[in-house]
Amino acid sequence: MANFNKQLDEQLFNPWMSNATEEEKKGFCRDGLLIMPDHAEDFVDELWEKSSRRVMFLLKDKNTPYGDDIRRWFVDQENGKGNWTLTGETMKRGFIPNIANIFYGLQMDQPGDEGRINNEYVVKHKEEVLKVWNSCPIALVEAKKQAGVSHVASSAVTAAMEKDKDLLRKELEILHPNIIVCCDADDSQFNFLTQQLFADKKVEKKYDYPYEGTNMKNPGLWYYSEEKLVIIKSYHPTTRGKEKWWIPERVFSPFHKFLTDYPEALSALQDKK
Repeated sequence: MANFNKQLDEQLFNPWMSNATEEEKKGFCRDGLLIMPDHAEDFVDELWEKSSRRVMFLLKDKNTPYGDDIRRWFVDQENGKGNWTLTGETMKRGFIPNIANIFYGLQMDQPGDEGRINNEYVVKHKEEVLKVWNSCPIALVEAKKQAGVSHVASSAVTAAMEKDKDLLRKELEILHPNIIVCCDADDSQFNFLTQQLFADKKVEKKYDYPYEGTNMKNPGLWYYSEEKLVIIKSYHPTTRGKEKWWIPERVFSPFHKFLTDYPEALSALQDKK
């Protein structure tokens, strides 16, 4: 069994920090597969290795003045319970619940299951969302590894990815996701992946979701058939100031169209390794 988080530490994060300043080490955020409570830490590796849908969320940066290991978010003494159970005041809406809703749709939507997985469904079936959230492996990766503050400019995220592009490429090679959700309203992560890391790869098909009533850029999906890889252009999971138009269905819709056109695409991950 491959130990993905251990590989990240030994092959990537430790060498990455070997020549860093003390300030850089303090702010550095380790990421990867979220460790599950009540299991050995490598339990998630086994699940990820066997999963036909390896979903990785590419985030911006950790919005605190210090770095930590977000792989431990579910087992952290202070915040783990709320993150894991989707309960508590902070779980009513926002970052974690929105990721959980999208994650549910990406794991459970099936070809021919027209219209079942939508915003109304995930709102009404929280118990199903929680079950998937607690049982399926998920990867969270920060595009900018140095922790920041509550707001970070897209230009800063882009600059960090440009600087660390070889290291980010190595992280993707180790984790080998086949569904990457780019969580940024200005498309900095999506553009970085499609125009740099995968610029030399052939896009089999592109899907768009018309976004009416807002000046925000359209979400969508690109499918790379040779790599068996889906890259989704989403929005940042926070809903602060965006409640009227931010709905998971805008991610579900292009993904469902993709599944309908390529029903066997994601099942081929193991053959691609």
